[in-house]
Amino acid sequence: MEFLSSLQSWHWLALGLLILILEMLGAGGFLLGLGVASLSLALVTAIFPDLAWYWQFIGFALLSVVFTLVYWKKFRKFNEQTEQPMLNERVQRLIGRRVSLITPLTNGSGKVQIEDALWSVVCEQDLEQGSIVTIVSAEGATLHVEPYNKQAESHA
Repeated sequence: MEFLSSLQSWHWLALGLLILILEMLGAGGFLLGLGVASLSLALVTAIFPDLAWYWQFIGFALLSVVFTLVYWKKFRKFNEQTEQPMLNERVQRLIGRRVSLITPLTNGSGKVQIEDALWSVVCEQDLEQGSIVTIVSAEGATLHVEPYNKQAESHA
């Protein structure tokens, strides 16, 4: 208990820096509120050096909750923004792409090869092997295609 009664601002500063270093190692924002609360308490104890240890701990707990809630409400979405929103959605990235049929489209279904994967495709009309199709949508691992019409594209 003697150590607790001798807490000084540099203790909170050291704790805050340690927590923020741990945050940089990949905590995903979870420790950010604790680190900022500890640094804030370092400032408070520098201004009020005679603040009792239990008030310091109460202040740390309250500030930790407040800063964590502020982070989760205001700043978490900022970290989720990306310049490539479809990066991990492979099927969605295929929409609009033109590919060649490796099997004929009979009874509305066939296959295409995109990079190293074979994909099932469906279309409202039958097409010959080698026909160029445009991927218009996807349902699960099945791609919906339409025949590629070069003339329609040049008139647009």
